Amino acid sequence: MSENGRGAEWADSETLEAAIGELRETEEECPGVWYVSTYGGGEQDGREFYVVARDAETIPDEAKAYGTAIPGCPQYLLYPMDAERQTRKIIQYEILRYRTREGASNEEREALREIALDGMEECPAYFGTFPPPETTPYGHTVRYKVLMNGAFWIQTDAPATALAVAYPIWDDAFSEYAMSLAEGDADGFGCLFFPERAICLAVFELGRTYRAMRECPLIDAAALMNAVCRDFPDYAVKYNLMEQTGGGVPLGQALSDANRPASPDWMISLTPGAGTAVVLTARLDCATSRCKRRYYPKVDCFLTISRIFTRFFLTARDRL
Repeated sequence: MSENGRGAEWADSETLEAAIGELRETEEECPGVWYVSTYGGGEQDGREFYVVARDAETIPDEAKAYGTAIPGCPQYLLYPMDAERQTRKIIQYEILRYRTREGASNEEREALREIALDGMEECPAYFGTFPPPETTPYGHTVRYKVLMNGAFWIQTDAPATALAVAYPIWDDAFSEYAMSLAEGDADGFGCLFFPERAICLAVFELGRTYRAMRECPLIDAAALMNAVCRDFPDYAVKYNLMEQTGGGVPLGQALSDANRPASPDWMISLTPGAGTAVVLTARLDCATSRCKRRYYPKVDCFLTISRIFTRFFLTARDRL
């Protein structure tokens, strides 16, 4: 076993190795928090973890709730860096928060912001969801609908309609062509904005990467395909050709997999009569109306009876 860095004496190494494998490196990141890596074996690569002391004052209790108890070391919590739930972002964020309180560099402050934005995508229960932008290249936002976490259909005071996509959602979702249609700071951590004409293409490419967009109840899939065919016919032809041939030339991140067989479900096709209204904003308004009726049934019943009696009274009065 080889140990590098500070804090190697923080726990019973043998008990820890029995739980996660032979230790390669340990280093204290801040009081009560350690970075730990292990050696790989055979075809298996080494792994990386954060280990947090249960009594560490640098990590809030809410963050500790995401850790896993280490067998034989109940006083410590484990955060695997390769876990599907990206709990490592939580610990990285709290480490940087501690450092910024102690006086951080500009690079660490920038890293803190980037980790928080990544966390909004990967751990929204801890970091919260992405907020809609207040300002856009087309004016101030006055109305919006959340299509998925980090993607907003917005209307502005210009008036204008657009799609806003937060960082890091846009960082790996769009083709170069789609990016060329967007406005905003593509070199920073802000939103990208797609004008109304390009909303269909942006939504389509987001749907290829994010299931949440494909399953969004406010998106009319048939109208989406119709809009792409109408407004971007060359794109649709090239896309379908690559989908049929398995060419593997990326239009978006999902198109880079040349081994995936072509499927009619992924083809851009026309649906007569479906229109081109991609976002069904009226559907959410109808759902809101149904909720009101559900929570106030007695009021609705009273109003209905009142209308009947009013109509009866007016009819009787006219006959007199």
